[in-house]
Amino acid sequence: MERPFICKCLTAEYEEEKSVLRGPVHIQFDIGKEQLFHVDIEQAVIRSIKISTDSDVSIFDLNTVLSKIERLLMLLDGRFIQLKEMKFSESDVFSNDSLIPCAQNLIAQRSSYFCSADFCKNASYRLIDFENVFTPDLFSKWDDLLDELGVVHQMFLYSVSDSKITIDVKCAFLVELAEPIVEVVKERTYYFASLEPGSRGTTLKNCLDALIIKYGKEIFNKELSSSQYNQFLNVLVNSRVNIMHVKRNQRKPALNGKQSCLYAQKLSLLYRKILFELLQINDSLYLEKLKHCVLNLDNWNSISDDFLSWLSK
Repeated sequence: MERPFICKCLTAEYEEEKSVLRGPVHIQFDIGKEQLFHVDIEQAVIRSIKISTDSDVSIFDLNTVLSKIERLLMLLDGRFIQLKEMKFSESDVFSNDSLIPCAQNLIAQRSSYFCSADFCKNASYRLIDFENVFTPDLFSKWDDLLDELGVVHQMFLYSVSDSKITIDVKCAFLVELAEPIVEVVKERTYYFASLEPGSRGTTLKNCLDALIIKYGKEIFNKELSSSQYNQFLNVLVNSRVNIMHVKRNQRKPALNGKQSCLYAQKLSLLYRKILFELLQINDSLYLEKLKHCVLNLDNWNSISDDFLSWLSK
């Protein structure tokens, strides 16, 4: 029987291909309940994350903690910074060289969503500087929220990833997230008590409307201010429904490619803002950046203006 690979330290390094990361930034903290993990995140041109323990633990436990940290950083940054190198070290049993294949295998097995779509790589997409909020308390809340979100968060990540899925399908998936997100918000707050996603009385449109009114007024201000807001919601729903229809003559008016790209970005901002609130992150840390990001989207190649004009016809 093979011995499980164990060690005390995992180091991961990340960098942007065409730019440098801001810095210098350096934070340290401890996380974990039964097992204590020491976390050290340093950023200056590249980003380095070091996770260590006082005694040997499974390499998979270290990698699980790293993955959770990466996904929280992505929520703040709006994208994943590309992983360039991973190393395991400081084992009482195995040499550092014998741990190299372990890191190589884990990198090869990483989910494709760890590579973000190009539309996420705009600098304005970073809403929060991680050093201002990343604490043991926030990580604990994130750990609990991740468990509750389950496949919902994976669906979000795939929808904003550099996958081969077409942009209309990605946007449709983000629209579909409205129903499970309403359920999560209901579990954690006193909002949406009257909504019952999945029942005959609460439609996907109801869920989208409720989330936009509660959390997305800054993001969808242009649409809310338009006399075509109701039709806008209909088109979002149609874009989801049409993905399931094979017969073209059954299809209803829906988003085209450029519009899907625009609203995939807006819906992803809405999702992130909802999670910020569920994590109890003060909106003073990100609201101005969010408004700036939305302004850029609203002015992007007149797509928003042309779309709302089309709805009025």
